[in-house]
Order: sequence, then C-alpha cells, then structure tokens
Amino acid sequence: METNQNPAQEQPVQPIAPENPQPEPQPVPAPEQSPESRLPYDPAKAARIAECLRELLDPAFIVLFGLQAGGTPHSETVCYDLLVIVESKSHYNWYDAKRYLKMKLPNIGHGTPYLNIYVLTKHEVEANYTPFIYLSRREGILLYRSHGQKFKRPRKTFDFGHAAAVAEKYARTFLPLADQLLLHAGKMTDPMRIRQSAFAMAQAAVYYFRTLFYVYHGFEADTCDIAILQHRLRTLSGELPLLFESDEYNSIHTIPCLKSFLVNARYNPEFFIYPQELEQHLERVKRLGEVVTKLCRRRINLYMERIEE
Repeated sequence: METNQNPAQEQPVQPIAPENPQPEPQPVPAPEQSPESRLPYDPAKAARIAECLRELLDPAFIVLFGLQAGGTPHSETVCYDLLVIVESKSHYNWYDAKRYLKMKLPNIGHGTPYLNIYVLTKHEVEANYTPFIYLSRREGILLYRSHGQKFKRPRKTFDFGHAAAVAEKYARTFLPLADQLLLHAGKMTDPMRIRQSAFAMAQAAVYYFRTLFYVYHGFEADTCDIAILQHRLRTLSGELPLLFESDEYNSIHTIPCLKSFLVNARYNPEFFIYPQELEQHLERVKRLGEVVTKLCRRRINLYMERIEE
C-alpha cells in the first residue's frame, strides 16, 4: 500500500511468532472424476430417454447431437438434441414423444430442462442432405440402434458454401418481408385499423419463426401454427422463452393471441383488441425479429466458418 511517508524512514515490522504455531491448512484436492462424469451429457439419463423412445417409436437409430454430444452447437439452452430415425412414418410425432417421456420419466428435467426431438424416416434423412442432417449424423453420439441395423457416418464432405448461400437467400427473402409487415402493423394501431395491424403482426411472427427453422435445418417447417413453431424452436435461444413464456409474476399471452389474430382478424366481424394491449404484443414481436435475425446471421456465419476447415 502506498503512503506519504519517506520509505527510507520506514522500519519493517517483524511478525510475532505464535507460541504454538499451527500448520497452514492445505487445500483439499478435488475428487477424481470418472471418464463418464466428464462427458457433456449424462449417459445413464440418455440411456433411459433412448429406451423410452424405443418403446414408443421402434426406431432404427437414436442419435444425440449438438452441445450435449460435444459437437457443433444446435440448441443454445441445456438440451438433449435427439435425432430419431425410423424405418417408416410413425404414428407418433416429436410432440407425442415429448409427452410420452414426460409421463414415463417425470423427473427427466432435473439437470436437463429441455428435450428437442426430431423424428425422421430413413428416406427423409437421405433425401434432405442438409447441414442439420449432416452434422447430427457426423458428430452425434449413437445412443441406440435396432438389431441388424448398421449406422453409417457420412463419408463425403459437405458443401457448407452452398448451404450458407441457400440459407442467406431464404433469410434475405423472408426477413425483410416480416419487417415490412411489422412496420405496417405499427402504423395502424388506431381503433379504425386495429384489425389490419393485428393480422400483419401475427403474419410477421410466422415469417420470423419459419425463417429461423429453415436456416437451422435446411428444409421447410411442416406447419404454420405459431404455437407449434414457438415450442419447436424455443431451445435455439435462451431469449425466446423469455419473450413468450409466463413467469411467476407476469402472464404472457402473446403466442395464443397471435394465433387467434390470424383467424379472427380476418373472419370475425366482432374482432377487437385495445390498442394498449396490441402494442404490448407488437413490442414482443419486434424483439422476436431482432433475436431471429441475430440467430440466422450466427448460423450462416457458422456455415461459412466450416468452409475454411
């Protein structure tokens, strides 16, 4: 510590030694971790998940990919990203599989808050040679394979330059369109044009979600239902649940309202919403556009980086 005294006049202070000196405490070494405990995912938990999915879907393969598998990021949140490959179209989809897991393994969320499940047929996997399919099969961890099935990793390299160009074209087509609809909605919040504002805002949200889905997966989403899209994509960013999911203090109803706007603002002659409420939803959709634009740019940059590898 600096002082205003002359250092030459200072005398060093000699510490007084205790009569019965005690040995200094030594740090306790951390217990050694087993190789399994150092894995990004919990093998026991992953095995239980795979067994439940086997019971329901009778898959050929179950692959864990993304951050939990130590591979290229997919979900931004702590999430088990799972590719389930089936022989033919299953009676159950990804949402049914999540509901089944919740029933069979009610405590599965402890330490693994989210499950992101893709159920695709072998034909769909072979026909959609996209970055999503390539990376999940190339870098993923095989959790299960049916008897007699041989899991093959992609051997040929992937054209990430083409993938980046396609994703860039898609984003440049639909993100500006969504932005224009949102701008249009913001100019018509007076009671006489509230119907047009509500519909334009809801349609903009659909464009944002579908664009995000395409950029990450390389193929179109199979729905325009905004509630399904939001639930499907919520793991890709920690900000999306903050925008649209209620907490213990505030109830947020933007997603169901947007879904109703797409129908009622067009066909219900009694449709009305207070401008103040509409503006609350409008602010959330504006933020959605910002988050989606950021995520799309990040994903396209990832494809560009892979070109140089």
